[in-house]
Amino acid sequence: MNTRNSPVKLGIIGCGWVTETLHLPALRGVKNAEVVAVSDGDPERLKRVGDLFQIRRQHADSRAILDDPAIEAVGVWLPADRQVEVAQAVLAAGKHLFIDKPLVFDLKVWDRMIEQAAQADRHIMVVGLPRRWHRLIGRAREVLRQGSLGKIELIRTVLSGRNPERRSFHEEGDRHAVKGILYQFGVHHFDVLHALLRSDVNEILAASNADESTVIVTARLANGALASSTFSEGESRNDEIEIYGQTGRLKVSCYRFDGFEYFPPEVHPGDMKTRLHLAAQTLKELPQGLLRMRQGGDFIDSYRVGWQHCMDAIRHGTRPDCTLEEGRRALQVVLAAKESLALGRPVNVGQQSHDRIVS
Repeated sequence: MNTRNSPVKLGIIGCGWVTETLHLPALRGVKNAEVVAVSDGDPERLKRVGDLFQIRRQHADSRAILDDPAIEAVGVWLPADRQVEVAQAVLAAGKHLFIDKPLVFDLKVWDRMIEQAAQADRHIMVVGLPRRWHRLIGRAREVLRQGSLGKIELIRTVLSGRNPERRSFHEEGDRHAVKGILYQFGVHHFDVLHALLRSDVNEILAASNADESTVIVTARLANGALASSTFSEGESRNDEIEIYGQTGRLKVSCYRFDGFEYFPPEVHPGDMKTRLHLAAQTLKELPQGLLRMRQGGDFIDSYRVGWQHCMDAIRHGTRPDCTLEEGRRALQVVLAAKESLALGRPVNVGQQSHDRIVS
């Protein structure tokens, strides 16, 4: 019998790069979570990952996980052409479902999944949008909750760098899964913007270079704020979010341990007092920053925090914050941006053609 203090028994289907590098290392630090079985069609990969994380039950057939009554929840990390079928089978087996993010670009498919989960009284949790759990994003959320910035006027974001998910998908032979920079990068910032501001994107305009490895998006939010986001795939890594309000500004640099900055309206970023304050802040946060680096860094910790939230939701019967509805919302913005690229004009989010083929 499962109690509030007993661990949630998890099964993992798919032992690729995402599972091995992100989720299983994070789950090691999650209380109330116990990975009891893994499954993968590649026997060598299955054994390597299972042995590395000391998971004794290693199955070539995922049905063994679905049929196990002791397993309460299942993480599915498979290529796009298999994700939906297996995810539906997880819900049909009466288990909670974890996915990274929707890999299929038909919103109607995910609407049916949401309905299926509701009928089964099970959660679909999207654990592959970790920035909403990032430590510094949490600090930004608290500043916004307190109203310290006043009315939000402008958001500016940048996400650039090499895309490790391309390697993951290519390793698993999924030629359909890599859908460009807007999906692989943009979906993360679109999700964070809603998590921070709780305001939907109403209208979007996108422009790109020839191969769509760099995309610039401008958007109008329901709260009246304007947003500008740049996504670029290359060697130079950056992950920043700036939010400008009428009574202050904040900046989050996710790759820096001291990457949270708040500026009241009377402060000039370049003056000596401000620079000394920021230097003192860096020195103050350095010991904890070094400790986090030894533990895998803020991004692995973001996955851990997200997983812990999900375990608590299952055990306490509460609604998680990272539902498929949230993933669907971010995906809908991506689809609108893709349509804007194709048409060369602004697109109203939610009114774009859902039948458009995303390439």
